[in-house]
Amino acid sequence: MLSPCPGTGLSYLNSYLQMNGYDSKLYDFFFESWDYVEDILIKENADIVGITCLTEGRNNSFKLLSLIRRIKKETIVVFGGHHSTYMYDQLIKSFDIDYIVLGEGEEKFLNLIQAIEGKMPLESVGGIVYKKGGLVFKNSMKDGDFIKELDKLPFPLLEENLHIFTKYPSLKELHPKQVKNIPPEVSENGRVISIITSRGCPYNCQFCSTTLFWGKRWRFRSPKNIVDEIEYYYTHFGFRYFNFADDAFTIVPKRAIEICKEITNRNLEIYFDCTTRADTITDELVKWLKRAGCLFVALGVESGSRKILETINKKISPSSVIKAFRILKKNDLSAYPLLMVGNPGDNDETIHKTILLMKIIRPYRVSISKTTIFPGTDLYDLAKKQNFINDSYWLTPKPPLLYTYENSFKTMERWAFEIENYDKKLYELRILRLKLRVLGFLSNINSLTFKKRILSKRFMEIMKKYIRFIF
Repeated sequence: MLSPCPGTGLSYLNSYLQMNGYDSKLYDFFFESWDYVEDILIKENADIVGITCLTEGRNNSFKLLSLIRRIKKETIVVFGGHHSTYMYDQLIKSFDIDYIVLGEGEEKFLNLIQAIEGKMPLESVGGIVYKKGGLVFKNSMKDGDFIKELDKLPFPLLEENLHIFTKYPSLKELHPKQVKNIPPEVSENGRVISIITSRGCPYNCQFCSTTLFWGKRWRFRSPKNIVDEIEYYYTHFGFRYFNFADDAFTIVPKRAIEICKEITNRNLEIYFDCTTRADTITDELVKWLKRAGCLFVALGVESGSRKILETINKKISPSSVIKAFRILKKNDLSAYPLLMVGNPGDNDETIHKTILLMKIIRPYRVSISKTTIFPGTDLYDLAKKQNFINDSYWLTPKPPLLYTYENSFKTMERWAFEIENYDKKLYELRILRLKLRVLGFLSNINSLTFKKRILSKRFMEIMKKYIRFIF
């Protein structure tokens, strides 16, 4: 899977530290060699180094830590990120890490630096883990430790990191089908930049760890502040494509509409995509999304089985998915479902219901992932109770574990293939219909007649030969 753009979390943190007077630099080592990383560490000779530790990339974080210790052992190393937040006890005891920042980082990291400088007691810094006298201490993370007014955070400073974006895929490489109707200078040469418009989530899906990291209370930026950031990137750096990186951008439809209105009122010729929930889709919302430049919407559908949706605590229904796709299609806004196979309780019957749902909503594509276990999720707690996994797994170099307690990897592969194969057949059918219409074959053929004929094996063989000859 291609990563659309550099991560945003450290960008906001870097700007926040600079705003508060600290000489902070941001490096993205995703595409770099270890020799390059070593050269940078020697060149910068930093007093404090912060490292993002994500579950899927944790071993690279550990390798970076070892490299820092070899180059300059006295460097203060601070870990942050999702994996650090959920597995802090294991990390602080197993590795030579000085501090761990839990969850949202801006204010905590700033306070930690000030505590290291002796400007405030270390014990007063909420949401951190550290070692002292051979013992591990955790300063509790309370709701008050989360930033309430997100508008006060500075925008990421791109001047010194603009070159990073050239290493990431172009929009055309990421979404070849969706970019056909936008200017080539945007699709072929343009890069994607992500914006986070809110933090926290009022939901608690079984497979997701968002609430533990960002908090259960949904906090949001104002539409003006969001579009100010968009305009800043647009005017100063020429960015014209944006990814709203929220888990559910339209969680409050009225607010999303206000953001779209702010974009259109400023006459910003931009394009964007977003991910959201099916039960937030309304006719008015979709009209404004399209008007503001939305190219497509990804909907977290997960399954077509009501039973599975209840099991994973998704709090949507298949009927809400059907309704959402009807609204999106009516307004000619592309959308596709994000699906999962291998959820607890999944079987051939539940997968069949997912396929039936796809036949009803008829998306232009589907995105399918195999259910994967991550720390900090209810699914992880379930898997531990089943003795399917334990914390020691994360000290191995293995990737995040698929939930194969109930169904094998081979079964998940088959289910994914069945759904994907349906999608390919649907796409081929649409292309065939389009070509037949161009050739004039469908002018006097109604839809029912077409479906009957299209199922004829002989008809398909004849038409494939004819179309191959013509095209």
